[in-house]
Formats: sequence, C-alpha cells, structure tokens
Amino acid sequence: MLDRSVYTERLTKVTEYIESQGADFAVLTPSPNFMYLTGIDYEMRERLLALVIQPNKDPFILSPAFEASDHASHTWIEDIVTWQEDENPYTMLAQTVGVERHAAKVLVDDRTPLRVYWALEKAVGGFAASSSLTPVIDELRLLKSREELDLMKKAGHIIDDAVMKAFSEARVGMTELEVKQIVINEILRQGATVTFAAVQFGANSALPHADSGPTALGRGDVVLMDCGCAVEGYNTDQTRVGIVGEPSSEVERVYSTVLSAEETAIESIRPGLACGAADGIARRVIEDAGYGEFFTHRLGHGIGIEVHEPPYIVRGNPQELVPGMCHSVEPGVYLEGRFGIRMEDLVCISEDGCDVLTYSPKELYEIQI
Repeated sequence: MLDRSVYTERLTKVTEYIESQGADFAVLTPSPNFMYLTGIDYEMRERLLALVIQPNKDPFILSPAFEASDHASHTWIEDIVTWQEDENPYTMLAQTVGVERHAAKVLVDDRTPLRVYWALEKAVGGFAASSSLTPVIDELRLLKSREELDLMKKAGHIIDDAVMKAFSEARVGMTELEVKQIVINEILRQGATVTFAAVQFGANSALPHADSGPTALGRGDVVLMDCGCAVEGYNTDQTRVGIVGEPSSEVERVYSTVLSAEETAIESIRPGLACGAADGIARRVIEDAGYGEFFTHRLGHGIGIEVHEPPYIVRGNPQELVPGMCHSVEPGVYLEGRFGIRMEDLVCISEDGCDVLTYSPKELYEIQI
C-alpha cells in the first residue's frame, strides 16, 4: 500500500469536489476508484462493502462484520463501521450519515452496481439528486506520482523476467497453455499478481486478443506473448515476439516495420502532442511499408490501476499528453491465417519526451529447434 499521505491528498481533493457539488455524501463500492482511495483491492459479491465520504467528516468504510479485520489490514482508513448478517447495511449507511428518510443529494461512482444504487435510494427515502463522482477521480488518476511509477517499474522488471523465461524454455510440441504457465509461475514466484498472459502460436498470433489454448508449437511458428502483472495494484503490459528457427524474409520485413513504427512513435511522443497525432506517427510508418490495412487497432491505452484506462492513443482523440500520463505504445500488423507481429512497451510522459517503463530486449527472439 502507498504511503498514507498519498491517500489523504487524494481524498482531500475528492472531498472538495463533493462540497462544491453541495452533496450530502458520496459512496464508492469495490472498483478501481475504490482501490485508488482506500488501498483495498477487492471484488464485492452480494454483501455490501462501501467507502462513504461526507463533507467536513472523516471517511468511513461500511463492511460486513466478519470481514472487517481483513479489510482494516489493507487500508489507511481507520473508521470501519460493521454490519451483521441479519442487519440491513443500506439502512445502517443512511443512519450513520444521518440521511434516513431524507431526500439526500448523493454522488456515486460509475461502477456502482444498480442493485446497490436502488437499495441505497430506498434506504434514504429517495434521492433529491444523484450524479457521478467518477470524472474527478479519473482526472486525478491520469497523472502518476513517483510512488506509483516505482510500482509500475517494478512490475515491468518482473514481466520482463517472466516473458524472457518463457521464450528461453519454449520448445516445439509445447502448447500455448504450457508456455503461458511458465509466465504465470515466474510472476507468482516474484510476488506479483498475474493480470493476463496471452501466448499465441502461428496463425493465432494474427488474432490481436486471442485466448491461449491447446495449439502446439511448431517449426517456423511466430510466437506472440502479450503479458502483464501488477505490484500493489499497479500494472504493466508488454508484448514481445519470437520465431521457431530462422524467420522468413516476410516475417523479418513485417517485424522490422512494426519495430520501426514503435520506435518512431516513442521518439516523437512528448508533452503537448495530441493522442490522435501520436497514433498517426506510428500508423504512417506501417502505411508507408504497405501494411496499413493490417494495423487494425489504436496505438495505445493508458495504464495504472487498470490495464486499460485513459488516455487512449487513438485516431481522432484531441486530448494532449502531459507529464505524468502513462500509456502503451503497441503498433501491430496482423496477416490473418498466417501470423501477426505486435511490439508493445509502456511509456510515461516526461517534461521533454517520455520514459520507457518496460525492459525486455526488442530483437525477434529465435527459439531453438
């Protein structure tokens, strides 16, 4: 968990927004924004777990009583209000904030389940007004602090080790799932959280978001590994490509094109550049090489607590990059039914360019037969 001062600074800014909106209180249930403010990474099931923020009062967490000790050990928030299995947590929440049978004005996160929204609305006797708290938190999350970057860099080194280990141990006849397990095992061995590991062989590498399966590795296969992990909730995301044996001239040509597109974009990315313009820089390299129609997705996505979050590096997006934003740079060429090549790294916008947060070598990895 990050230092307490990081969380209190975030909460202060959110509370100021709540006050500016004239709201009685705000509620967040487990989600990336909930984690951003509490430190708790949790998937809520049927029992209500909620962060409640009120103007001029300390925040509190409403928790099932039997889970309270565990949640308390993962958050900086000291006030944990508990409810028993035979109690109505929504009534308790309304009573605790003093708005039962009162038409309150409430702010909620966009990811609040509808069942929670409706149950809370009933408990307070109807909302005078309700609106979203999400935009102000999303704005805070756009810019990463030094502490957040340190965690993302650590995750970047772990995924580097895991992917390189998988390439070095891959052998003809192994399945995508077997090689994927090598990645997973190394991530876990180093104490990180597995978020995803896509390992794709041969024609499957031409499917940008295919699941790993029973396909066996064969001679001449392109091997694409798009893998990520998280350290204390902060993510990394990296794609590297290998080949079983000697690459064909076409594989070499496509690989060189994609690598050039990625490196050209990274060299050009800087504060003030529009997200859409960044996409265009890489896309032109691929188009000039004759593969434009096979670059089928955006250049990149923001990353932090979520693997995919703003900013989105996509054609038509006028949002300008500013220092502290982190995003992927991942051009690709996909020749369906044959093979696909994608090169992906993460960057953080600096004062005069960008810093790369992923560390694996970029050469086409040759898997020995």
